[in-house]
Amino acid sequence: MTAGPATSDRDIQTLRDAMAASQAGDFERAFALAEAALADGLTHPLFFKLRGLKHEREGALEAAVADFRAALADAPNDVAALNALGLCLARLGRAGEALAALDVATALEPGFAPAHVNRGWALETLGDPLRARDAYRCALDTDPDHARALAGLALIAARAGDPDEARARADRALALDSANPVARLALALTDLEAGDPAAAEGRARALLDSSDLPPHERGAALTVLGDALDAQDRAAGAFAAYAEANRTYREVYEPRFGTGGTQAGLGLVQRLTAYFDAAPAANWRRGPDPSRPAQDLAPRGHVFLLGFPRSGATLLGQVLAAHPDVVTLDERETLAEPARALMGDAGGLDRLAAMGETDLASWRGRYWRAIRDLTPPLEGKVLIDKLPMNTLGLPLIVKLFPDARVIFTRRDPRDVILSCFRRQFTLDATTYEFLTLEGAARFYDAVMRLADIYGETLEVDLDHRRHEDLVADFEAETRALCARLGLEWAPLAAFAEAAKSRGIATPSAIQVARGLYGEGVGRWRRYREQLGPVLPALTPWARRFGYAPD
Repeated sequence: MTAGPATSDRDIQTLRDAMAASQAGDFERAFALAEAALADGLTHPLFFKLRGLKHEREGALEAAVADFRAALADAPNDVAALNALGLCLARLGRAGEALAALDVATALEPGFAPAHVNRGWALETLGDPLRARDAYRCALDTDPDHARALAGLALIAARAGDPDEARARADRALALDSANPVARLALALTDLEAGDPAAAEGRARALLDSSDLPPHERGAALTVLGDALDAQDRAAGAFAAYAEANRTYREVYEPRFGTGGTQAGLGLVQRLTAYFDAAPAANWRRGPDPSRPAQDLAPRGHVFLLGFPRSGATLLGQVLAAHPDVVTLDERETLAEPARALMGDAGGLDRLAAMGETDLASWRGRYWRAIRDLTPPLEGKVLIDKLPMNTLGLPLIVKLFPDARVIFTRRDPRDVILSCFRRQFTLDATTYEFLTLEGAARFYDAVMRLADIYGETLEVDLDHRRHEDLVADFEAETRALCARLGLEWAPLAAFAEAAKSRGIATPSAIQVARGLYGEGVGRWRRYREQLGPVLPALTPWARRFGYAPD
């Protein structure tokens, strides 16, 4: 054969044979024809697509991605290839790249249900349940009997604390596909939330017996199994399930965040610590904020809600969101652009320290323009910008918004690390650290040390709020916080019902949907033996924050 596109009669016949085999469902023949053609140098997009499908079925996802990209190089509007590429990228833990491909696919062919389904899954993985729900609904608009779309909606409903919708959607999905793992997972989670951990355990174990269970579903099923065992006071088995779930996720994400990559989050904290440990405090003194957002954006108050993941920021943010004069912006990367430009190295930090008002005003303007696209009108409201790991970006907050209040949530460090270990996060270079106890504790220690240095160097007044105090005396804490923020006190105890509709983008969603709960306080004691290796690093922080050492 001649290298390149099909040109000879023989080439064209090979292409027709491969297409006919594929359309007839004889994929083994189609795969063999495609591989032989590519080996002979014939580079038609169909052959790349078929070989990519073969690689995908064999679990060789990187090779599949390369083939689908090769197919798209000559046929960029091939919706099937875009969808297959997005699915493989999502399975590789590269959900952002997957979403880009699937956005193109759904724009080119809005009626192609599989692309909407895979787009929904990518959005779930990225922590955006509201948009994921919309994507699954788009799939059902085209194909009302799409089992995976129904299952996706069932799982979102289960995580949002809506058992009726979860069961209805899951049952319908299973009537169409009795083995659907996502629907089975949704029912297990619903059983758990209904107070039947034994039933949840049974469903999770049955699901884990499936030999072909994909890694993400396996990890999620192991987490539900761990929670079911925890609810039955079987701590050793629960911890083993959580550890196995995390090993499953590490296998998926290790190529991105493993050797070398796992240090990205910790390395940034260490670099910031070294810089600010030596930085002259005079370079970071807070001055007045002469700039105001446009009138339609002008909030009456501006608050950054920070801390460490699983320290209670989500609960506090949703409680405050129930106030009629508060808008809570949950888990949005509003400072990502200036952080990339100004906090990645010492040179950028030097520029930030010396930045004049013109440049500061420019960055503020970008922030408020982004806010306008994410929130309802803010006039007369207090804006709560909640993202715990914006703790690392405190220098930006101090420079750009010196008049903003900063609330810093605290919780017993031992409960924090246990919770980070046993919950599912959107995986990035930081949260990858949570897949081991040692990594989570090491990262916590580094962030707390950095927060101490920031407090000394940046002259920032952190308003510390303890999660346990909010749980123990809800009204007193909310009254004090409303007074601190210049708000009239309003009853906020009904926050949970409103939170269900907001699509909380963190592992706290299901707990917040329950309302005020205290079962997580002191849970670490149940796992004292398993936490033993990291207690020496955490106990000093617990003592310092006023928690009993035992």
